[in-house]
Amino acid sequence: MQIRAHHIFCIQSFIRKGYSEQFIENMENIIEKLKSCDPLIEVTNAPDCICTACPRLKIIDSQSTNAKISLIGCEVETEAKMLDRKVASSLGIDFGKHYRYSELLEKLKYIDEETFDDVCSECQWYNLGYCKKRIIGI
Repeated sequence: MQIRAHHIFCIQSFIRKGYSEQFIENMENIIEKLKSCDPLIEVTNAPDCICTACPRLKIIDSQSTNAKISLIGCEVETEAKMLDRKVASSLGIDFGKHYRYSELLEKLKYIDEETFDDVCSECQWYNLGYCKKRIIGI
């Protein structure tokens, strides 16, 4: 299973709000799988299994000299990649490597308030406060 680095944080604070019913159902199914079988996760900085149901996911057409290439990306891909880099750095994980979900949860235990604020303060959900509470207990 591929998971964007920043989604490791998002999964912990998901509360069934903000997106479509399709997105919510997809996220709940992924969370259930993560909790029930401790799968191997490939950390990525590109759209993942969570993104597939997101209304912000779109096809970006790119013209080359010989062919039209379709890429899939997020409307806010630049910001998403920045979050991915910050989360990966804060957890000490690498893109393209595989980790058990339980290993990633263990790494989350070492996130302090300062690190959380540095990583997440630009996120649209940050000011709601429930992410910080669920990830670092404040």
